[in-house]
Amino acid sequence: MTPTIAFSLLYAMGLLTFSIELWTGIAVKGWSGDQALVHRDRHPGPYWFVMALQMVVLFGIPAYQIWG
Repeated sequence: MTPTIAFSLLYAMGLLTFSIELWTGIAVKGWSGDQALVHRDRHPGPYWFVMALQMVVLFGIPAYQIWG
């Protein structure tokens, strides 16, 4: 039961992060360095690419594990 709770909490944190990135317009594309954040108003192409990649990871992997 503990792994299920841990995975649920990680998924909830991922959803919260994704929602905040959509709301603020700033996406995290890396862990460290000068180019860790991308702003939607300055660089819309890379921003939406990062968001699409995060969406595939956030929704695609759990869906594949459930139905795959």
